[in-house]
Amino acid sequence: MSGRFGKALIAAGISLAAAGCATTQQAQSAIESRFIGQSSDAFFARYGMPLSSFPLNNSTLYRWRGGETSVQIPADYGKTDPAAAGVGAGKTRSTTQVSNPNPNTTITETTTTSFSIGGLLSPQALLSPARTLPIFCEAQVTVDAKGLIVGMRIMQDTRGFGLSLSRCAEVFDVK
Repeated sequence: MSGRFGKALIAAGISLAAAGCATTQQAQSAIESRFIGQSSDAFFARYGMPLSSFPLNNSTLYRWRGGETSVQIPADYGKTDPAAAGVGAGKTRSTTQVSNPNPNTTITETTTTSFSIGGLLSPQALLSPARTLPIFCEAQVTVDAKGLIVGMRIMQDTRGFGLSLSRCAEVFDVK
């Protein structure tokens, strides 16, 4: 695959992969339509208790966090220049032989041989260390005096698993 066809095929593949990933904006729209007007008790029973609450005049503002887990990001290694790393500089040996087959002729023959392990052992450099990346969804939930959700806003949304762009979309099953 080469040329325009190959590039178009790769672009189409990336578009299809991205099409299955909901964004934070899509998650926000979905949770507003799904939860506003619903019971806060039912929401918290299903998705977990709030972290904190703040009473207002006729409502309560809750800070909720869910879907908390972490993703292990492996270390990233890359190849380095063998000569710069001191590997593969190798050894070079030259031998010169001088001969005089007759009094008016001198023949000089030089043979050079070299040995390098740079092609066999490509040194690896640590580009970024392994790390643990926390992923979660955090929202502000406004509940009226009757216990109904009157407002819901995503405050923090990390990336999700794999290629997912939104942990909130994963937690609330937004397609």
